[in-house]
Amino acid sequence: MRRGGVEPAQEVVAQGRARRPWVLVVALLIVGAGIGYALYLATTVALEETPPLRPLTATELAAYLERDQIQVGPYESLMMLSGEVDGWPEGAAEISAKMQAVSSRWSLERPLPRELFGADQTLATIDAAEGRVNLYPLEMATAMTALLRARGVKAMVAEVWALEGTGAPADPSGMFGYFVVALYASAAAAEPSAFFDPWGGGEAEPASVRVLRDTEVLAAALGTEAAHLFARSGDGAKSLPMVETALLLDPVSPSLRGVNATILLESGGVDLAVREFEAATQLRPDGPRQLNTVQLHLAQASILEMNGQQDAAQAEFDRGSRIVGEVIERWPRYARAHVLLASVYLGSDEPERARLELEAAEALSPDAPLLWSIWAQYHLSVNDPITAAANMKRAVSLDPDNWQLRLQAARVLQGADDDEGAKENLSAAMQMVPPDKRADIRQFIERMMGPTALDDAPSPAVEEAPADPALMLGDPQNLRLRDPGESLKLELDD
Repeated sequence: MRRGGVEPAQEVVAQGRARRPWVLVVALLIVGAGIGYALYLATTVALEETPPLRPLTATELAAYLERDQIQVGPYESLMMLSGEVDGWPEGAAEISAKMQAVSSRWSLERPLPRELFGADQTLATIDAAEGRVNLYPLEMATAMTALLRARGVKAMVAEVWALEGTGAPADPSGMFGYFVVALYASAAAAEPSAFFDPWGGGEAEPASVRVLRDTEVLAAALGTEAAHLFARSGDGAKSLPMVETALLLDPVSPSLRGVNATILLESGGVDLAVREFEAATQLRPDGPRQLNTVQLHLAQASILEMNGQQDAAQAEFDRGSRIVGEVIERWPRYARAHVLLASVYLGSDEPERARLELEAAEALSPDAPLLWSIWAQYHLSVNDPITAAANMKRAVSLDPDNWQLRLQAARVLQGADDDEGAKENLSAAMQMVPPDKRADIRQFIERMMGPTALDDAPSPAVEEAPADPALMLGDPQNLRLRDPGESLKLELDD
């Protein structure tokens, strides 16, 4: 109460004391907005030590990410719908059938030449499609899960490693994963009552499956985008922080370990890459993981052969042949295994046996870029550079954004006297790789194809920085990365 327009000092002090805590809180929120927001979420959302295996609200998901100081950029809304979705059937079987009718079956051994879609964009793409479109199983499972949740159905994304009766791993690459939708009879149900496969169509019968937490779905998205980014540009500086962030969310994913190992291997971290491949195999000793081991044996064999150590090289080829043979015996319809066995036979100078394996692979998966790349190597081995060049052109047409495939194509086309085609592929490869890597790639090209290989080849255009999701995750220096020494120290669920 004022007296004569003057407020008593005691009342001012008392009110000041009452206001001061709120002033301090506001000041802290302004100065440290990130910390303040994290504390706010932590006090308004009850968090468990490990995110629960149930659908999370947007607020819950944000709270878990804030608590663990993990930035996922635009993928935080991956499983969220922005509004009502009209024109879709009600039942899970009908939704799955509608999705499968629009999706094109393509080789899952390579990334698509675009960024990963969220649930909203996937549904919009399907609605707008006039023909079949290429979508990841992850995109379709995520969109179907979001749609069912919006209708009050408990649904989760699940990763499948093998489907009954297929004779091949569900994910041939071992890096992108194969995902379906786990459906629950009620909100209280602890186990799925059914699985639906919107990519393959119909109700699924997984032989090996893991239902994912929502945070682990985000990890799968980051891993897929990291693999896409690295295949397109070889940019380990951007792609490695993405997969490391993914591993913070899902450290026991064999697919993510494979992506991490691939990036490390091709970025020069051979020892760490080998340990990550070993960790992936520990987590799931299946066909894709074993074939990754074979690729290491083949690389080692090539190095030994170049150094004149023929006996040691042959031992590596023999070891690779034995492993691939075991994989094919277990999964006879696994096209990638037949392709790698053909590579082993070519390395052992057995072209006829290689041809038989390539024919088997082509019958199973004719749109795999690696298949046509190895066909090209076969035709070079039998002195048919013209057919080899045609095969490489087909490989590039299937995966045009793969800079390493472009380099291989350039060398094959040069051998077929197609200098224009060789320079076109060299120019494309140089355009794809990051500027700070171009000097090293130029040296590699000149050593591989001669000092004049890049003469008259168009110089890479100067481009503005693309809006890659990798750039939206913040400064890679600020990301929390695992200690590589922890690669094999895994706590696995029983």
